[in-house]
Amino acid sequence: MSVKDNSRLLETQRAQRREVVRRFALSGGAAGLCVGLFEAALLYFIPRVPALLEPDVRFVIWFLAPPIALVFVGLLGLALGWAAARGKSVAPRRSATLATAMLGIVAAYVAATVSLLPVRTGDTLAIENVAAPAVWFVVVFAYALFIAQAFWGRVAHLFDPGTPGPFRLLAKTLAAAMVICALGLGFHVIKRPSGWAAAQASPSPTARRPNIVLITLDTARADHLSAYGYHRLTTPNLDRLASQGVLFENAISPSSWTLPSHASILTGLLPHQHGANSGVPLGMGLWTLAEVLKSHGYETVGFNANIFYGLTGWGMGQGFAAYEDDSSSLQHNLAATLVGRVFIQTAYQYLCRYDFFERRDARNVNRDVLRWFRRRPSRPFFLFINYFDVHNPYLAPAPYDRRFGQISEPLARQVNSMIGVNVPKPLSEEEQRSLIAGYDNCLAFLDDQVGRLVQSVDASPEGSDTIFIVTSDHGEAFGEHGLYDHGLNLYREALHVPLIIFGPGIPRGLRIAHIARIREIFPTVLDLVVGERLPFRRASLRRFWSPDFRPQPFDEVAVSELAVIFPVPISLMTSEWHYLHNSRGEAELYHWPTDRQEKINLAGSPQHQRILQALRERLVEHAGLSLRPWRGPRYLLGLDRADYSFLRETAFGHKLPSSLPATDLRVGASQAYFAPAPSATPSRPQAVDEELIKSLPYH
Repeated sequence: MSVKDNSRLLETQRAQRREVVRRFALSGGAAGLCVGLFEAALLYFIPRVPALLEPDVRFVIWFLAPPIALVFVGLLGLALGWAAARGKSVAPRRSATLATAMLGIVAAYVAATVSLLPVRTGDTLAIENVAAPAVWFVVVFAYALFIAQAFWGRVAHLFDPGTPGPFRLLAKTLAAAMVICALGLGFHVIKRPSGWAAAQASPSPTARRPNIVLITLDTARADHLSAYGYHRLTTPNLDRLASQGVLFENAISPSSWTLPSHASILTGLLPHQHGANSGVPLGMGLWTLAEVLKSHGYETVGFNANIFYGLTGWGMGQGFAAYEDDSSSLQHNLAATLVGRVFIQTAYQYLCRYDFFERRDARNVNRDVLRWFRRRPSRPFFLFINYFDVHNPYLAPAPYDRRFGQISEPLARQVNSMIGVNVPKPLSEEEQRSLIAGYDNCLAFLDDQVGRLVQSVDASPEGSDTIFIVTSDHGEAFGEHGLYDHGLNLYREALHVPLIIFGPGIPRGLRIAHIARIREIFPTVLDLVVGERLPFRRASLRRFWSPDFRPQPFDEVAVSELAVIFPVPISLMTSEWHYLHNSRGEAELYHWPTDRQEKINLAGSPQHQRILQALRERLVEHAGLSLRPWRGPRYLLGLDRADYSFLRETAFGHKLPSSLPATDLRVGASQAYFAPAPSATPSRPQAVDEELIKSLPYH
């Protein structure tokens, strides 16, 4: 063979190898596009968390999932094509074997997409079912390989690089699909949020009323704010704002995690009344604060940065004309895809920072809030903001990441692995200091951003007519009772939250030591907006700064609840005692003013038995004072669970004291003031509740 012929042969072989690689890549891209469309449909129409009222992704998933899958499977095809083109010449049977392997990979991708659809809230990395993708890969690969070998004479031409095929048209189709997805993503980024324009069509009120800004600092425990006596200057801006208004020293949350606490704030009800739980969203049959204010002509807008339970599918957006959560963000929709959840999230946590890459910090939230604020209508507004910056893993952005010390990423990982586990060996003193320093750093960063937001609102023409309410949904545990994080018990570190109210008509520099229930934010706002009338006047937090206020026993009691799957389902806190009742019928008693960390359980002390019994009776009475229906009795099943005697006692046997006006004191009277909500779609009860719910006296 001449040199020229040899050169021609080598060039032909190289061209064939390039063609094989190109065909594998295009075939992989086409398969990826189909898989991406299937994944987008799955995510768009089926909630990843079965309890959600609606899926947690938006229309942008149609422009995001297909190109992600196209690129991912296309790169796999490129790698397989490179493997098929290796050697001196192209071997069709080797190409066929690798092509069937690509079919198996595509089948495994589809199986993983389906098997990973039901996720635990917040679980973004762990593959919950690797068996199904593996089985599907083996089955499809083996079956396709058998077909290829059995009918090789009929399919061999498909793997001949010299045989013409529809690959040029396929390349144009994939390019067009990528252009369409790019345009869709670009439109999503630059478009104006659709809810804002619709909100401006609401009727205006007949008289000017105060604007209301409700801010929740997710996971902020009160005793780490310098305004509450903390030894570090963590919150200078909130300290200043507290000096301009009222600070409640003993504000108590109705639960120790996000969804039931926020549901109580927005409805004024106890958790067993509204029923919002890990498996049940907030039902639409209740009036939320946003719904009431919207009916009074308010512009209602919410911004929620909680990537777990802030989603509108949990019922949090009910009544808001515009509600921004993570479901509309590109990062969250990307995180919902298989590639985003398994690969991008993992890479982000190991190469960038140990956090959820779709998480929005307070700066981003403020940017969105102020963008709306510049376009707000002229009528009064109700603005709700939930910041997520103090939530674990406590990694504040620079320069706040070193404000009081530094938490290392290995320690953040270690603490995250300890969540929900009784830790046999506590952290060392140095690790504990670093952990708390990280938390305090995040609190200082959030304080700075809250201060900036308040300053922007104050500088506007509406600033003088705006009332701010700053609180938290729950606290945080740092191993005080062998546990870290929150939502695991009802001890004081998880329930004691900040509560600051300031603005026109609010006294300046007042500190109130009475027990305050943050679920009474609902009647407080209505009291401030619709005027002093029953039942809002008696339940409003404004009663504490009224000169004629005389506290009754009802005013010094706060009930908190947690689902029965945890050891302590219910607690009662007074100005002196904290009584906890667990699912085994055992009680705990703490004198919290002298035992702030609640280390000394006095329930077994003979001299405290009378107090123990009196607190239990008050708990029974308080539950009995709650208006029906009880949508979530699971919160109460832990009390005498074996025969439900507590429920029978409160539901059937309890009588209201004749000396107490029921309209003033019954829990939920502010909610019952209104006619049934217009969208009265009930929340979906858990199976364990259905028979019990049927037995309760609804009225």
